[in-house]
Amino acid sequence: MSSPAEQLEAEYWLTREQLHELLCKSGDLPAAASKILMYVATAAPLGERVDESASAIGGKVGMSTSATSRAVNALLADTWLEPAGRVVGVQTYRLGAAVYVTLGISKTGAPADQADRPLATVRHLPVPTPTS
Repeated sequence: MSSPAEQLEAEYWLTREQLHELLCKSGDLPAAASKILMYVATAAPLGERVDESASAIGGKVGMSTSATSRAVNALLADTWLEPAGRVVGVQTYRLGAAVYVTLGISKTGAPADQADRPLATVRHLPVPTPTS
């Protein structure tokens, strides 16, 4: 039997290289949408929601409420973001499917092509025979 601590998955944050790749590959986005995407990508571990409203995020990155609303709607439409439920009546967001596809990773941070691979491969090494 395993303990509850063993059952918890470790938090996975995007690496500097992955953030750089995300910034480069999302270059077609308007600047306001790119700001919101980068904020969400750096504010919580992969797959977790950012417990702030869109207007609070926009305020932190210096955007008006209307520009923030347009940016979030564009990110939702292109699946860069996805709704993550409501906290005290306020809609929250997390990274969406487009991020995982663009970076080629699963929601746990593992490379997408390795998500279904076995955890380990066992190989037997030859045992040298003793020389007399």
